[in-house]
Amino acid sequence: MSTAHRPRPNPVDTDIDTDVLVVGGGPVGMLVAAELALQRIRVVVVETRHELDLRPRAGTVHARSLSLLARRGYLPSATCEAIQRDPHGVRRSPFQFAAQPVLMISAPSVEPGPIAGIPQARLEAAFEERAGHLGARILRGHTVTRLEAGDDAVVAEVAAEAGHRSLRIRAHYAVGADGARSLVARIGDFPAQVYPATMNAIAGLAVTAPDGGIPPGWHPTPSGWTLHNPNPHGPARIIAMDFSGALDHRPEPNAREYRQRLEYVLGAPPTLSGISHLTRFSDHGRYRTRLRDGRLLLAGDAAHSHYPLGGQGLNTGMQDAFALGWRLARVITGHERPAVLDEYSRERVAVAAAVVANTVLQSRMMNPREPELRAAMLAMLAIPAIHDAVAQLISGQFQSGFQHDLVVTETDGGVRTLTELLRAGRYVAIRPDEHMPVPHAPAGAITVTGKVTPDQAWTCALVRPDGYLAGTW
Repeated sequence: MSTAHRPRPNPVDTDIDTDVLVVGGGPVGMLVAAELALQRIRVVVVETRHELDLRPRAGTVHARSLSLLARRGYLPSATCEAIQRDPHGVRRSPFQFAAQPVLMISAPSVEPGPIAGIPQARLEAAFEERAGHLGARILRGHTVTRLEAGDDAVVAEVAAEAGHRSLRIRAHYAVGADGARSLVARIGDFPAQVYPATMNAIAGLAVTAPDGGIPPGWHPTPSGWTLHNPNPHGPARIIAMDFSGALDHRPEPNAREYRQRLEYVLGAPPTLSGISHLTRFSDHGRYRTRLRDGRLLLAGDAAHSHYPLGGQGLNTGMQDAFALGWRLARVITGHERPAVLDEYSRERVAVAAAVVANTVLQSRMMNPREPELRAAMLAMLAIPAIHDAVAQLISGQFQSGFQHDLVVTETDGGVRTLTELLRAGRYVAIRPDEHMPVPHAPAGAITVTGKVTPDQAWTCALVRPDGYLAGTW
């Protein structure tokens, strides 16, 4: 995943007309922009931050996200030879649920893998580089201050960085990827299901000696939990999770409060130095029950926010971007009716509801005052069917209809993987011979003819640009 060259901001005009305005340039916003720019859609990203956010954030990328990233070339995928050699193999990695090492995440060997550790900042940089290279206009150091959505367009007023004039951006659609306090969500009609916070936590980077009083890994105490990812070469990620209750207000954390929170959870003062990149979170959960209001759309934390366990927020947000980008591009180019955006909303709301619910459950299990719940759930996870369902939920593979990678050996002898065919972000139609058309294949679909490996339950298939099956015959 190359991140060597970040695109420079384009020259600033007073008025900008574009197809899509993306509000928020975190990893989800940048990925939405890259997906749109891949389809030659004009897109402008407005992001307040001048630089990448290097605070400790999600670093776990799960199986379904790895597959989607490989399909656009961000990550390596299985080769034709590897798929043909081991078409039915499975790879497994251990993982935690509610801080307990009780899960085994599995993924077919034809996919990149069950889990990978990739820092969120690295993903954001890669998506920004791709979006800029494909022509997206990225305005860092700018903030949307006002947004109006009409029947024909969305108009945004943007406060520019010091020394530049303010901007007015007119777009056909606006995508809110601007976090849990989303301006786009406040402007539109986006009802929400909310789970109030019951705890509070602070994460940060700090240097601590081996005997600094913070055990490595997940550590339970009578007051909560700590998480310590030791780093012998510099600052380590250390989190204090306080289950005494939620905070009435959430000011920016400072080093003094961070030390106090760790001391309270641990029961003794830790030895720390070099504290930096502090961030606060809780187990507050919320998902929007609708992700489209006319020309306004939501993705990522603007659509769903929750207890940050296992990187599920980042993974769900990236999957939002892959599900939205191709649909929005086809609406703008006239190949689909706007109703396809409601399909995006229904599909992703169902996913968000399941993700938020499991994080709420994990928080309750981690509460030191709920040992009976934790014991009951751990006993249930020992049942194979329940374990496998939960593992599929955490890894994102519970979403049905995904077509795993395969090899098409074409009639002329050429071989290509489905991942390679999906690189351009277009529909892929697969058929066994030239005399068998794929029903409902849209204009612009890539059609391949030949034998597939491994064998499938279908004869012909139409695969959506995000890798899910649109139909089989």
